[in-house]
Amino acid sequence: MKPWTGVVFLFVCLAIVAFARPYAHPSIANLNEDDFRRLEQTWLNAAAIPDLPALRNHLSDDFMGTSFAGGVLSKSDVVPPDGIQANHMPNCVLHDSTVRIFGDSAVLMGEVGMQAPHKSELVQMTTVFQKHRDDWQVIAIHMSKTHQ
Repeated sequence: MKPWTGVVFLFVCLAIVAFARPYAHPSIANLNEDDFRRLEQTWLNAAAIPDLPALRNHLSDDFMGTSFAGGVLSKSDVVPPDGIQANHMPNCVLHDSTVRIFGDSAVLMGEVGMQAPHKSELVQMTTVFQKHRDDWQVIAIHMSKTHQ
């Protein structure tokens, strides 16, 4: 009877692997260009509210960016500690963009329409994403105003 125990055990293991696979979460390593466009729009939406918990999740702890004045920003410049009034960006919509994926990193370059109260403005944006543990986070952003 012992040979049958091994066969049954093997059959159960194969069945678990075969049936569990369709229900597994998609691998974050398999994100495509449109997934990164959605990630970009998600953090832009969080910055417009501002949704500080969402921004904390989207931006890496070692995040750095550039301000329109040319200064370097850290995560704490963009996402202040709880209890401190947060600046926020106007509503922004990602328009034309190009995405390149390099293993655990991705770069999105595109045009963002900033919907300011008195005047809409187009901004060129470069965002660098990196896979951190089980998620993708923004590690760097460069924004520059377009001259129209």
